[in-house]
Amino acid sequence: MRCYWLSQPMVPLRLGHATIPPTPPMLSRSIIQAARIYLRAPAAIKHGACFISSTRNFVTPGIFNKTALTVSLGAVTAALTLAFQNQEVVCETPVTNKMTTVTRKPDISKLDLNVLDDCKAPMRTRMETYVKWLQYQLVTAMQEEENAVNHGEIPAEFIVEKWIRKEGGEGVSCVIQNGATFEKGGANVSVVYGKLPPQAIRQMSADHGNLLERVGYQTEGPDAEVDGLPFFATGLSVVIHPKNPMSPTSHFNYRYFELMHPEKLKNGSPNPRYDPNEPAAWWFGGGADLTPIYLYPEDAIHFHEIHRKAGELEDAAFYPTWKKWCDKYFWITHRNENRGIGGIFFDDLTVPHKSKNVPTFIPLFDGEKYSDKQLISEKQHDKESLFRAVRAFGDAFIPAYLPLVHKHKNDKFNEYNVEWQQMRRGKYAEFNLVYDRGTKFGLMTPGARIESILMSLPLHARWEYMDGVSGTGRANSAAAKLLDSERRREYPEEEMRAREAIQTVLENPRDWL
Repeated sequence: MRCYWLSQPMVPLRLGHATIPPTPPMLSRSIIQAARIYLRAPAAIKHGACFISSTRNFVTPGIFNKTALTVSLGAVTAALTLAFQNQEVVCETPVTNKMTTVTRKPDISKLDLNVLDDCKAPMRTRMETYVKWLQYQLVTAMQEEENAVNHGEIPAEFIVEKWIRKEGGEGVSCVIQNGATFEKGGANVSVVYGKLPPQAIRQMSADHGNLLERVGYQTEGPDAEVDGLPFFATGLSVVIHPKNPMSPTSHFNYRYFELMHPEKLKNGSPNPRYDPNEPAAWWFGGGADLTPIYLYPEDAIHFHEIHRKAGELEDAAFYPTWKKWCDKYFWITHRNENRGIGGIFFDDLTVPHKSKNVPTFIPLFDGEKYSDKQLISEKQHDKESLFRAVRAFGDAFIPAYLPLVHKHKNDKFNEYNVEWQQMRRGKYAEFNLVYDRGTKFGLMTPGARIESILMSLPLHARWEYMDGVSGTGRANSAAAKLLDSERRREYPEEEMRAREAIQTVLENPRDWL
């Protein structure tokens, strides 16, 4: 990251063929606020030209001639000139404090990609390497898409913050906001470790079936053998909310978790089961899904087809199994509809383990029934196979999703489209805060990085009372009928049909392939 604060007397600002006179030394509150924003981002002001190098926002002749923007830049330039007269600062280092480092791109200089195919290397090392590599690829691809705008706007850029977890571990949060293509998007990597206290183990056991039986320790009560269990977790979580309502929102997350044997038991004696190289329990989880605002069947088919082909690289049973699992997981019970049009989802996949002849993992299901006969693939319980599947599905996300953003980012839209987009985003937020296990677990975890957890929420959302198309209980509500009739008189018929088309699919998940 580069920044230059170079002394320069107050001179007119030259933008293309326009000349902005210097602002008198009377800075309004808005100008001061604008200056503070620029002070937080390294900038160069030299010879009347303004370059925002840290964000790749730059002004060149002929790009802008809008009065408001020109005046704003002129004011900011004047403010900075006044603030830094007779000063010269040159810096080449990232912005840092004790716990974080801010840059513009994830640092992968220390990654050894050879470890990905090294079956002898610890899985935690391989998974950590992969999610960091995938994050870098995605951020790079999204930034290129954002830079390829055709709106005459300066493209936004990711803020990349590497953070340290004082309880143990680190992470990298990459977030873009207010772009011409991406209204909000985040790609967060976490690599955390420490000790799970008994109460956290109890909660995890409720979410992850028969965990305590797999671990094999008494963790609570007077006969407790341990006062907690060491854990390790790493994963990549991505949520993307495009600006154009015709572009779909998407999410994906892939994660790996380990519980380790403690070196000593609660009474201080050595633990005979301790093995630093063998976890007490492990599992993979993750998936990717698509949440369109408007229905384009060809987009849904494309997204699912790419993931089906990715699954077949390891096992043809993976996609159909995990697609049904996705439809089940992302069901919004209180709305009686799905969050989107599906994708894949899996969780708690580990070695087969049974208690009272009941599988402790979720196999292929038919409705609400599960049985041993539906265990369609041994590979979904093999660590190496699961890791290869995670890599295949992770690599598939960019070709499955970004072409859809590119396809629609320049589509025309109106106020009705934005309204519906925000209403659908409201349902997205509801699911994440009410049902999503990762969000709920993160918010309850001591020392959790809340900003990273809530990164998934959209920048703008909307909730309307008893909407006639998507409101809960609308069929039996006189208010819904009244409001719907009023809307149908005011709104284009085409818009109402489009809303009903996607709502029908959300309430009735389909097999796109």
